[in-house]
Amino acid sequence: MLLADEEFQDGIFHFDLFGREEKRAFIKRYGIRKEEFHKARAIVEGLSFKEIYFSEEELNYLWKRLELENAGTTLQPKLQNRNLITWISRIAAVLFIPLLITSIWLIDRTKELEAFKKEKIDRLTGVYNMVSAPNGGKVKAILPDGSEVWLNSGSSIQYPVLGNHAYREVKLKGEGLFKVTKDPDRPMFVITSGMKVKVYGTIFNINAYDDNPDIETALVEGSISITKLDGQGHPENVEYKMKPGEVGRLDRQNNVLDIKQGNNMEVFTGWVSGKYVFRNAQFKDILRRLERIHNVQFVLEDKAIGDYCFDATFGDQNIDRIMEIFEVSLPIRWRSVKAEQNNDKTFSTRRIIISRDKSRKL
Repeated sequence: MLLADEEFQDGIFHFDLFGREEKRAFIKRYGIRKEEFHKARAIVEGLSFKEIYFSEEELNYLWKRLELENAGTTLQPKLQNRNLITWISRIAAVLFIPLLITSIWLIDRTKELEAFKKEKIDRLTGVYNMVSAPNGGKVKAILPDGSEVWLNSGSSIQYPVLGNHAYREVKLKGEGLFKVTKDPDRPMFVITSGMKVKVYGTIFNINAYDDNPDIETALVEGSISITKLDGQGHPENVEYKMKPGEVGRLDRQNNVLDIKQGNNMEVFTGWVSGKYVFRNAQFKDILRRLERIHNVQFVLEDKAIGDYCFDATFGDQNIDRIMEIFEVSLPIRWRSVKAEQNNDKTFSTRRIIISRDKSRKL
């Protein structure tokens, strides 16, 4: 078979570099016709991946210059028993089969890769990253979109490993101050146990501890909307929009949402810098907040003391110093019960017992 002859392949490939006599000798040596030469050249050049092609006019001119115009009827191939069509068919088959096998392999590999990718995506769908703040501490988290979240004591957030192209999602337990990166095309949804907040880019604080009677959302700058969630976590139809300086308060027990102008945003955001501001706050609510900050447990022996309202601002004072301030302001006495080691080697929470000082009026 001529295609297997390296000298033949080389001669076909470099035919245009031969002199006139070399070209005549080459054609006579292999006994190929003009049409056969044309097809052989196309095949060999095709195998070389180099696009060189003789037009019919060029080939006629070549044959005429070589004085082989009439040789097409007399010259015979050396291998007369090999029909050129059969030869080309076999070459085509030899080329086609590996290409077919390669194509099938590539298709199979593509299907395997697609199946592998889908399997991984299915596994990661519904999987969340989680960031938590320890009791008595706070943590700053950076979300994949660059948004910042400060988490207060005992709080946590969850966000998907695989984000959605249409929106961003964060689940919050406890309290967090959000500085959300602006993205008009992808709003962020912050979801708590009873409220859903829609954000495009802004600063706001959410206090949604499970043991709080209310969920409070304070908007510092930008714009947000809030929606109540039912017992199954489904949003209600009404969406409430908020303006900077407003506070949205959801009464869990009565399922009532109220939005009012806030007088001092530090009441809601000061904790990030270690400043705790209370305005006309009940003593029991102040104690609940201090429990998380200092990781202690308060015990009120007289429940009536908890209803007393007053203003207070605390910085980085330790809990003993804060209790001394309370003792001056209120008719109370207090004592501390140190933490003890449990049987499982953990320690109990420090308790502070608050009793009524009957010698002083409330």
